[in-house]
Amino acid sequence: MEFKGIDVSKWQGKIDWQKVKSENIDFAIIRDGWGKKSSTQIDKKFKENIIEAKDAGINIGVYHYSYADSIEDAINEAQFCLENIEGYQLEYPVVLDFEDKEMLKLNTRQRTDICKAFCEEIEKSDYYAMIYTNKNWLKNYLYKDELLSKYDLWLAEWGVSSPSYSCGIWQRSATGRIKGISGNVDIDISYKNYPEIMKNKGLNGFISKTNTSRNYFEYQVQKGDTLWSLAQKYLGNGTRYQEIKILNNLKMDTIYVGYILKVPK
Repeated sequence: MEFKGIDVSKWQGKIDWQKVKSENIDFAIIRDGWGKKSSTQIDKKFKENIIEAKDAGINIGVYHYSYADSIEDAINEAQFCLENIEGYQLEYPVVLDFEDKEMLKLNTRQRTDICKAFCEEIEKSDYYAMIYTNKNWLKNYLYKDELLSKYDLWLAEWGVSSPSYSCGIWQRSATGRIKGISGNVDIDISYKNYPEIMKNKGLNGFISKTNTSRNYFEYQVQKGDTLWSLAQKYLGNGTRYQEIKILNNLKMDTIYVGYILKVPK
């Protein structure tokens, strides 16, 4: 089974996601940001892309571009990524984009441990972690067997008829052309039914199909919603908004259109 996808960031500019969907695109991996926490390091098109892609019926995942040069940095980057994706349901993995040339100053052990630290931190919050890199890095700069025994691979390898390594997703081209996007865009093939995995296992914001006893339901935030108004509507008292906040592990009172919130029954 194969699924056709793309990956995008602010460099693709304004995207017409309805036109993208008409090209039989099943999924999109969207950049949330890069490096450690900073308001200037959230991709400026992230929220727009994630909301409009979902509205168009396209399954989504996210990738975070790493500059980590230590385990501590990797954990901080993962926490930044988790903060950015808070409240969204993701049908595809949360991906560490590991390819920056600055990391070549490290040794293979350090690079591999950084990948592990990032992915472990992502998994602690019940998200499905994945590693993106290219064939050269996988072969020469990482202990690939250690990583691939535990995490799925998103492999960048262009100009070939099939990927050199077994992978969950193959980025087969960087020069694709898709309606709704100006200029080139990366084209990807997924070999796993990730939406089914996430929903069945209750990962990436989904409730497990095998556990229906939870005492809450899911609600997608609409324009004009606030935690207070949702508490007033569903709990009968706006002052109970803290219950929603705690259930969703929200650090702030702000919610955004497109969020999937757990609301107590």
